[in-house]
Amino acid sequence: MNNLMQMEGYRLKYNKFFIGCSLLSIIYGVFASKGYVADLTTRVDAIGIFTAMVYDSTIWLVLFSAIVALLIGQDFTNRTIHLEVVAGHSRIKIFISKCLIYLAVFNILMLISPIVGSIRMSFLLGWGDSWNNDVLYILRVVGFSVLLNSAVFSICIFFAFIFRDSARTVSVSMIVLFVSAMCIAYAGPMGWYDSLPWLRFLPMNQIRTSLAYSLSTAQVSEILLSGLVYLLFFISLSFQRFNTCELK
Repeated sequence: MNNLMQMEGYRLKYNKFFIGCSLLSIIYGVFASKGYVADLTTRVDAIGIFTAMVYDSTIWLVLFSAIVALLIGQDFTNRTIHLEVVAGHSRIKIFISKCLIYLAVFNILMLISPIVGSIRMSFLLGWGDSWNNDVLYILRVVGFSVLLNSAVFSICIFFAFIFRDSARTVSVSMIVLFVSAMCIAYAGPMGWYDSLPWLRFLPMNQIRTSLAYSLSTAQVSEILLSGLVYLLFFISLSFQRFNTCELK
């Protein structure tokens, strides 16, 4: 599987979509971070910028999901996966290597902006007074973000292995994630959480919950359960589909 991982990494290293999205995320973090200062309430420092940019990252979830889903779909369209199977690699190793690489790529793209933005604004606002606690807070947010972002993107992985086609994978993924984002945006103001309490359990919603500086045991349990259930459910369905499908 090491050879598969190295090959995937090499391909992404020179992939124009990945390079372009990375540059876009960096540019956004550098130039947009200052605009978040006016929205800060409890913490007017680099930690506040980091939290605000992660909270406001829903649109990037949809965009980067579409881009990375396109990369997975291309593996089927270009017959890359077929060639890997013909070369003697087992389907389980191919599946694991692709999931690990593309989940890593997705999380890197999602975290570049808030990290770059907070570093840039740290020269103007500083990091605050309680540095030790803030480091633990950032690590906790990053950890939860990786889990919940992966849970969101696992839906795109599922569609990729269902359709095995770039166009349908990207279009359906964007529709599903955009509808989910709209539900999250209007759930609170419209009072949907009372009639549809399962909306709270969506990973997109839990990302915002995880940004609280202090979390109860119940909240931590709900965040972990949401991320793990969605991630394992869609990854399991994806492998079942991949393991039984006929590659063309």
